[in-house]
Amino acid sequence: MTKLTEESITAESLETRNNSCQGIETTAKLLVPLNSSAMNFARTLSSSLNGTELSFDVVLAKIAPTLFLALSTIPYLSHASYVGVDGLLFSLYKDGDQMLVVFSNTSSPLHWYTQPVNRDNGKLYGQAVSAEPVATRNATWFQQTLNSTSGYSWLGKTWSKAQDSLFLSAVAMDGRGVISLGLPATVVIEHFAALDFHDGDFHLATNDGDVIVQTKLPDTQIMVSNNTVLVQMVDPKGDPTDHVGYFSCESDDGGSKHFDGAVSGMKYTFYCSTIQIAGVQMV
Repeated sequence: MTKLTEESITAESLETRNNSCQGIETTAKLLVPLNSSAMNFARTLSSSLNGTELSFDVVLAKIAPTLFLALSTIPYLSHASYVGVDGLLFSLYKDGDQMLVVFSNTSSPLHWYTQPVNRDNGKLYGQAVSAEPVATRNATWFQQTLNSTSGYSWLGKTWSKAQDSLFLSAVAMDGRGVISLGLPATVVIEHFAALDFHDGDFHLATNDGDVIVQTKLPDTQIMVSNNTVLVQMVDPKGDPTDHVGYFSCESDDGGSKHFDGAVSGMKYTFYCSTIQIAGVQMV
């Protein structure tokens, strides 16, 4: 009887874990990379421009409406940008109920502006005010995108004051600039929050360590670096107090890896695997 009970518990535990893993994989596949959409818009723009020399007036007349179309039609999208190798910039983004634009109408990296945008027609209105410039042309993502035929995806930040995380995908446009589209991290969080982990815990981070979904295990810190995970106990100040485990999440067969560890006197089995969400490598 005891053996049958143990086998039943083991089988139920395995089924629960498999269901959770399947739910994670299915949810990740729903959040597809934006590269294909960005590439389609870049091709459309390239054909429309047909070698036209890009001035800011051309950006306003040709590129801005396409970015507005992307922002208005692609589900969950909150960011659509054009960044030129010459320094011209036009970046539409949503901030709550508002739509705004950050732009630079000169090649100078010091002159950026922000202005409200009509959500119904994409037209700028109101007064443009100076904005704090951010390095773009020399940024890693910009150079990576220009040198790639398939685009580049990464986790960045919104233009808004909140500086929320953003899943970004970018593609080159004729070597003259880059088109990028962004999905707010809150969308990813909400998708995974809808999953049932059967009283289990869930932690999600990029392979560089940026946390998207934080573990709810008490007094526990999970740190990710280069697909390797460190689990440790921490005090109320966040200082480490005890080592729980350190292991790689990379698997030869693409499956999950696991180890057993104790947190606050309770034994847990930690499962870890690598997945791709909106084109960004995650753990």
